[in-house]
Amino acid sequence: MKIFIPFLFVLISFTSAGQQLYEKSGGIRLGHTSGLTFKKFITDDEAVELILSGRNDGMQFTAQYLFHQPMEFSFNDRFYLHYGIGGHVGYEKFNDLAKTLSNAAGDAFIYEEKSFFTMGVDASLGIEYRWLEVPATFGFDIKPYFNFIGMRHTKARFWDAAISFKYVF
Repeated sequence: MKIFIPFLFVLISFTSAGQQLYEKSGGIRLGHTSGLTFKKFITDDEAVELILSGRNDGMQFTAQYLFHQPMEFSFNDRFYLHYGIGGHVGYEKFNDLAKTLSNAAGDAFIYEEKSFFTMGVDASLGIEYRWLEVPATFGFDIKPYFNFIGMRHTKARFWDAAISFKYVF
């Protein structure tokens, strides 16, 4: 009996650890817009996510306001749906916009590399699995974006999908 009570206490603490919410996480996002990500919860179901990423040989900084809702599965309560909106600023490089003839034979060209400031809005829809005993989260999201300032002035990409791995601290 003396061994059973501490064992029961440890078992209950480990099984209830998955139910707890976390405050901050940081990790990587792997997809079209890959980069480093940091998430900070403001309330139990609202968070701000910051992403420093590379896209088109440039860099972007994205800030999003996300809402989280638990997904009601009968087999597991660690899945969360998140959705939100935000914006990004940064720059993109393109090296094949204009080519200049570099010799008289007409067979060699010099490609000009140009950088463009970009700014736009982002949306996010995804699923997050919280494995807080490790402590880590794994996620999949679709983050469409719309550039309203950039190389072509406007540009939209809907299928900016990625997986993310974050350490909870």
